[in-house]
Amino acid sequence: MPDQEREESLVTLLEDITAIFDITEDPRSAAQAMLHAVRKMIGWPLGHLWVPDGPEGALVSSGVWAGSIEHFPHLREATAQASLPVGTGAAGQAVAAGRPLWSRDLTGDPLFAHVHDDAAVEARAALTVPVTTGDGVAVVLEFFCPEVLAPDEPLLRILASLSRQMGRMAEHWLARQETRTVRRQLEQVIETSVEAFVSTDADERIIGWNAAAERMFGLSRREALGRIMSHTIVPVRYRALYRQERENFLATGRSSTLGRRLQVAAIRADGSEFPVETVIWATREAGVWTFNAFLHDITDRRRAEQALRQAYTQEQATVARLEELDHAKSVFIDTIGYELSTPLAGILGYLEILTTTDDEALPAERRVRMMRAVTDNAVRLQKLIEDVLTVNATIGRSREITPAPTTVQEVIAEAVRKAESETRSGEHPVRARVDAGLPTLHADHGLLVRAVSALLSNAGKFSATGTPITVHASHSGDAVAIAVSDSGMGISADELPHVFDRFYRTAAARQAAIQGIGLGLAIAKDIAEAHGGTLTAGSVPGEGSTFTLTLPCPRSGT
Repeated sequence: MPDQEREESLVTLLEDITAIFDITEDPRSAAQAMLHAVRKMIGWPLGHLWVPDGPEGALVSSGVWAGSIEHFPHLREATAQASLPVGTGAAGQAVAAGRPLWSRDLTGDPLFAHVHDDAAVEARAALTVPVTTGDGVAVVLEFFCPEVLAPDEPLLRILASLSRQMGRMAEHWLARQETRTVRRQLEQVIETSVEAFVSTDADERIIGWNAAAERMFGLSRREALGRIMSHTIVPVRYRALYRQERENFLATGRSSTLGRRLQVAAIRADGSEFPVETVIWATREAGVWTFNAFLHDITDRRRAEQALRQAYTQEQATVARLEELDHAKSVFIDTIGYELSTPLAGILGYLEILTTTDDEALPAERRVRMMRAVTDNAVRLQKLIEDVLTVNATIGRSREITPAPTTVQEVIAEAVRKAESETRSGEHPVRARVDAGLPTLHADHGLLVRAVSALLSNAGKFSATGTPITVHASHSGDAVAIAVSDSGMGISADELPHVFDRFYRTAAARQAAIQGIGLGLAIAKDIAEAHGGTLTAGSVPGEGSTFTLTLPCPRSGT
């Protein structure tokens, strides 16, 4: 064959082999097609394909033949049984030399010692062409002719060049195959990932959407592909910011969000919003940018974090409440100790005098005053104990009342008498005013007397001796109000909300050592609420206070 025709045939062959590598994914099929193409170009009747076997790389028959193998039965059998380490036999020697080898006559050729005489008679000349890559031998092409042929040097040079070209093409093909394998594995990993995966092109259209994304966003892959990503899963309020960040990256190559773990909001197909944790990264292939993201729904995590914060806040509140109760306990012990010891000291002192002094040495008038003082202190102790027992009996349960018809005039009159009996006569004049036409109440008379009496006692304690206390009963709408006012020291604005707390005493009361343990107002408020009413307080420091007991009027026929 003239050199020009051979060059043209070589160009055609390279084009054919390139096309083979482009369309074939199976390495065996690619090697077989290459074997047929080369055999066709050189015009020899038979071709065979050696392949490496095992980690040592010994060459063995692939079982692939090109041409009329039925005319070479002995050659086929001998070749099938052969195993040629690199450097052994024609195929192994060609790999070791890195170039094609020509055997003019197999008979007596030591490179074909694996072929017995019968096989050598069937095929006389042989041509071996190695195809190697950077990782080693890929395949060895071997061709046979039944005639003895002297080496064709121009053909050997062409085949040597072809061997190198095919090696490079095989190397590129193997790299592409490896890339495709890795890509398929990656796609399989992404598809089976529990995290949602979303991929978009440079125009923000969705090109990747795995099964987890379908579950997370409630949108099938078929429905998602081709959509604008920001319009699909980004809340409206963040879309402009997302587009600005993407456009800035495409223009400058810089981004403040790519490659970072972010917690953002996302939306489902039904419009519901939920928190996700995401990492976004960009890849560029053939000059085209692709944006990829894994997304993890952190709704449960947010709920757990919120629950932990609430538990911590509740624990802090509990600790604060326990500290408050501990402080209240200390204050209560101090107060109750003082309130018990003072009248007891008076009682014991007077009793000692009365029991150790002769009647002649102690005038009757003085003796009577001492007895009255003992009685007053005993009554004070009795009232203190009753208040403590009353509060203890109502902790955690509703106060029981025994309602019966009673009038406001009767309640106020008895409360005034009770308050006056507990103080020195004339110490605080009480001015009572009851509006005309007040309805009869359906209430527990004794408890209301106790509540109003507590308000009067409280007003007296915090007012200067001789100052009047005003009681005004009025009717407004479906309620009756009983207001008790004094012109005493008053209560500061920051202490006013606490005056109905059990055992609470204002700073002024503690400083002035005013009697009481802070239960009277708490009991009065409890009585008011047991009747479905309220007890409120208003005060101006230095001018006095007003406590208003409001009770509902009975319905017609009640």
